Amino acid sequence: MERPKIITSSSNQIIKEALNIKKNPKDFKDLFLVEGPHLIKMAIKSPYSSIVTLFMREDYFLKKDCKNLLHQTQNSYIVTNKIFSQLADTETPQGIIGIVHYKLAKLSDVYNINNSLFVVCDSIQDPGNLGTIIRSADAFGANAVVILPASCNPFNSKVLRATAGSIFNIPIIKNNTEEALDFFLRNHIEIFATSSKAKKTIFEVKFNKSIALIFGNESSGVSLNLLKNAHEVFRIPIIGKAESLNVAMATTVCLYEVMRQRVKKKRII
Repeated sequence: MERPKIITSSSNQIIKEALNIKKNPKDFKDLFLVEGPHLIKMAIKSPYSSIVTLFMREDYFLKKDCKNLLHQTQNSYIVTNKIFSQLADTETPQGIIGIVHYKLAKLSDVYNINNSLFVVCDSIQDPGNLGTIIRSADAFGANAVVILPASCNPFNSKVLRATAGSIFNIPIIKNNTEEALDFFLRNHIEIFATSSKAKKTIFEVKFNKSIALIFGNESSGVSLNLLKNAHEVFRIPIIGKAESLNVAMATTVCLYEVMRQRVKKKRII
């Protein structure tokens, strides 16, 4: 295996560009950094992403695992410990970092006329919540996660960690609210929204059609415009002393119920 070039200065243009992606992720709509061999392998295998550049410490280059990863890109570099620490976002980085190019999807790309399930994030601002929502959407078989304006960047490093790799398993779509509403209504996708004030509970709702399941801002909930266009608005009943669930937990509960109903109908488990 040919030894990658060594970069020893943080003023190197390649390093400056990588640091810029790390510090200003919103300026790079489809580029972000990932750390560790596991996430890099997932990015390589994913149909939604590709590796642009790899950076590694000298000690990682000497590992057997490194060889296969280096075959996946023509742009790979060994960097000093100091530079690697600047690129890393975790306290104990695993020795390899990649710049990932992510291919954002469109609603029409993933629409299934018979059984669509879109998870829609309306102004979800906490990275941990958004990452967990993406992870749950992946776990329970959603077609895609739709990110509406005022939500945090899905490629934020904290979001990426919270997804535990699910970001590479499910399409991510960015849309403005009106375009998303128009698509759902035009394609007869029923809009479901959660609200703590709803009279109907989740146990009274049937999720057997193509649906868009909308979850709202941590403090204000689903926006009024989306609630007005919803076919169903429901709540998760709470019988304990907790006042509410956070939006990530609520999403997981709802998606589990959608899966339960659909699996029960098909009897595939």
